[in-house]
Amino acid sequence: MGDYTVDGGTNTSPLVATFEDMRTLSGELGRVQDYLAAESIRTAAMATSGDLLASAILSPITAADAETKILQAAALYLSQAARVTVLHLFVDGAIVTYETAESALAVAADGLYFVGGFVVGVVVVAGATVAAGAAALYAAGVEVGAQISEVADSTGAAIEAIGDQVQKNPWLLATLLVPGGSSTLIATGAAAFASTYSPADAATAANQRLATEFANLLASAPDKTALQAWAREHTDLVQALVKFAPGLLAGATFGFGPLVNGGLSGLTGAPWPPLNFDQMVEGIITGGGRFGIFDDATGQPTVAPKTFLDAQGNKIGQVVPTDLNSLFTGAGQIDTNGDPDHDKTGDFSDIRLVERVGLDGVHHWIVQIPSTQNWGLAPGTAANDLPSDLAAEAQHQTALMAAVKDAMVQAGVGSDDPVMLAGFSLGGITAGLMGADPWVNQHYNITNIVTAGASIGNFDIPSDVNVLSFEHTGDLVPATDGSNNAATTNQVTVHADPPVMGDSEPHNAAKYAVTAGGFQNSGDPNADNFTASAQDFFSGGAVGVHDYAATR
Repeated sequence: MGDYTVDGGTNTSPLVATFEDMRTLSGELGRVQDYLAAESIRTAAMATSGDLLASAILSPITAADAETKILQAAALYLSQAARVTVLHLFVDGAIVTYETAESALAVAADGLYFVGGFVVGVVVVAGATVAAGAAALYAAGVEVGAQISEVADSTGAAIEAIGDQVQKNPWLLATLLVPGGSSTLIATGAAAFASTYSPADAATAANQRLATEFANLLASAPDKTALQAWAREHTDLVQALVKFAPGLLAGATFGFGPLVNGGLSGLTGAPWPPLNFDQMVEGIITGGGRFGIFDDATGQPTVAPKTFLDAQGNKIGQVVPTDLNSLFTGAGQIDTNGDPDHDKTGDFSDIRLVERVGLDGVHHWIVQIPSTQNWGLAPGTAANDLPSDLAAEAQHQTALMAAVKDAMVQAGVGSDDPVMLAGFSLGGITAGLMGADPWVNQHYNITNIVTAGASIGNFDIPSDVNVLSFEHTGDLVPATDGSNNAATTNQVTVHADPPVMGDSEPHNAAKYAVTAGGFQNSGDPNADNFTASAQDFFSGGAVGVHDYAATR
């Protein structure tokens, strides 16, 4: 461990200006413009003041000079106002131009992915059709061949039976000269053929041959472990495939015509074929919802305080985060029902809030959100299931979000209290989604977000929130949204090889705990900056831990 690739933070180019920065500048220029214009009018008005005009009777030369100076000052104000106006218009125009250009580039990029996926989809379906036809012809040929072979064997048996009869009764040959006299030999052969020929045996032989060849084909294909290893080595390609997916679906259904596509639009409640990632996920959720699956909105969560117990019913010591390592160790604790040795397969959804009160009386809260617990297609008892994953990727208000907000209310999180949202996998996705949610930011003071193995690239998180994300090499989950995380001064993504411990699975909370702890102590300026911004969450002051269980 120790080799980290960091995007964003101190690695962000100092010359990069965001659209928000440009809008701020535009607003300031507008205020300066208004001020200068107002000062020009106010200064010019002084030239017509009664006192100045009255003084012109006593000292006309001095009054004239004052009039000139006042008008010059007013003109200078007006000139500077005009310059600022031009600059203001230029900046506004630049914002529109750059935003339009960026939007056009994004649309163009999405369009290229869509077209590429469409072509692949058409080719794959056409190829699959040809392959299926060829396979059917081959299977038919094997069946016909087996039947011919069975006929040949049975015919041989019939001829052999006739020969046996002739050997036993040579006089039967003489009957061939008599009309109808061959009936005995023919009957003997027919009986032998009928007793030997079996269409069922021929079919069985054909099926056995096809099964053997299919088994050999499967044996030559890469196994599941090899495919997973390949995917982990090519996460960039996996991310690209996600971008290709909408076009791929379009190409796959293209050959079925508008009637099928129209039916799919009615089924999914979204345009079909989908034109982008969001429409694709919406279609999956809506279409699945018609069959009782993927519907995260089924059942509102109920949140109640919980005490973690081990298998013997003893209370478990809670992990209190004091750094990034223990932050994700705590995430592992709530993901295993509080005890690594306890049953991990139950349908549970545990949320932990760690309250640290500083010496200044300010309450700092770490909100730890659980990862996916139930991979069933239909909503389960817990709020952290596969439907919640899909809903989060579609940027819906999820049942897990509702449970977290309920837990925050019950724990007493104040609207001004600094809050850190943290989680692994779905927990991290939900943390990013909540950090980007306007309602959450209006009602709570979200200052920090920490994620591990989470896809948050499509979330628009405010620039005043410090975001730190960890992604292991070969972890496919961060690639499932088809987007890289934003690389800005406030959003840092750390890429690292997973530590060697246990199996080779990179998507593991315990391994992310080691990675996060190593990075925090690496001396990287981004690590130091985050530690400084989060120190009040991890050290100093009294600590309280609030655990909750959420059920639908």
